[in-house]
Amino acid sequence: MMSLMIGKILDGRYEIISFLGKGAFGTTYLAIDRKLPDKDQCVVKHFSPQTISPNALIEARRLFDNEAKVLNRLGSNDRIPRLLAHFEEEEQFYLVEELIVGHDLSHEIIPSKQLSEKEVIFLLCDILEVLETVHKNNVIHRDIKPSNLIRRKSDSKIVMVDFGAVKQTSSPNTHPQAHMPLTVAIGTYGYMPSEQSQGQPKLCSDIYATGVIGIQALTGLKATELPKDGQTGEIIWRNRLQVNPRLADILDKMVKYDFRQRYQSATEALEPLQRLIPVKSVGKPIFRKAIIGLALATIASIFSIWFFLRPQSNSLETYNAYGMTIQYPKGWEKLVTPDRITGNFARFVPPKEANSDLYQENINLIIHDLPENSRELQQFTQSNLDDIKQSSDVKILEQGETQLANQNAYQVIYTIKEDKIDVQRLQVWTIKDNKVYIITYAADINQYNQYLNTAQKMISSFDIKSNIN
Repeated sequence: MMSLMIGKILDGRYEIISFLGKGAFGTTYLAIDRKLPDKDQCVVKHFSPQTISPNALIEARRLFDNEAKVLNRLGSNDRIPRLLAHFEEEEQFYLVEELIVGHDLSHEIIPSKQLSEKEVIFLLCDILEVLETVHKNNVIHRDIKPSNLIRRKSDSKIVMVDFGAVKQTSSPNTHPQAHMPLTVAIGTYGYMPSEQSQGQPKLCSDIYATGVIGIQALTGLKATELPKDGQTGEIIWRNRLQVNPRLADILDKMVKYDFRQRYQSATEALEPLQRLIPVKSVGKPIFRKAIIGLALATIASIFSIWFFLRPQSNSLETYNAYGMTIQYPKGWEKLVTPDRITGNFARFVPPKEANSDLYQENINLIIHDLPENSRELQQFTQSNLDDIKQSSDVKILEQGETQLANQNAYQVIYTIKEDKIDVQRLQVWTIKDNKVYIITYAADINQYNQYLNTAQKMISSFDIKSNIN
């Protein structure tokens, strides 16, 4: 049947060119749209249950109609595939969706491979940001798993796919966790909580699945290998590694056996995770009234990653991309997730020295477009300093003009309290071709001087080769 589909033209325009995958209720294919000048590629989902029983056909039609409606409603979010068409042909059901170029998370979350706490925190936040839109539309995805999460090649963002199993809550005015009628138990073993397996999925059922992904990534175990307490049904995993207790507590709450004890929506789960990102927001974003909502101290801080600057690390490597270069110690993990929205472009992570450390030293590079009324260094500097000073516990130690990438620049050093920890930051920025380039170094105030020399060397090595388009 699959081979017979290759070359077939559906709805007079969608030509099937290759097979992509198969599930319980259908098969997906790569296709081209013959009616578009460039013959753009797209995904065609053919709803065809594995059994031909009347009940299976009814369920296939229901899922077909449901996915089309949900995709149409959620299509304004660029991290959910756009619905291009849906139709019936020869008593067969077809959906046509936007093609997302990238790889699914099963290529990153690999058995026996353990991701760092920082990687897991960012991964969970990325997933929950998309899921937040889904939940705000009173929709339960019901099949959150690595293969349904694609890291988009163009910007490394997570895109959520396969909405064939979604369930809509009663109405926008109904409490999302209100008791709902029993429905078909749909999901994937290992990611499906007890209430969902019993046909009563809730928004927090998606939170459970997301939490399982986080535990998978930390432990290197498959979802089906995670042991559970025979009495309580809770997942047992904390004994397998040393982990930040705050992160562990969040994950434990996400995967509670009793759904009433979990975070009840993506928004609820996202908030405490964002507080775990090493450097917290210190005031409202700069240019909040501008479209880009540039928040220098906030963005540079939030997306900073922990690194230990080792004095003995003399061997350097060069990161060269996006029209700029910066050197960093050899052996560090380079994490590159270009994001035009946040401005986050690169971060560098050395080997972890101690799980007991309360604060993770970090360095981060931000590159952001500037609005027309703030493209002068002096204007930008004043706005940034005003934003920094908004926090009541900020103490500026030093500030003044400097150089960055052979450009006039400005530097500020200040202390701030973050989650009851005294942190010291060095932040330097310059402007070129209507873009601001910011490098932020942050450390526990007691560790700041120990790592300052290497941080300054990295900042001094920064160079802007060309404009980023």
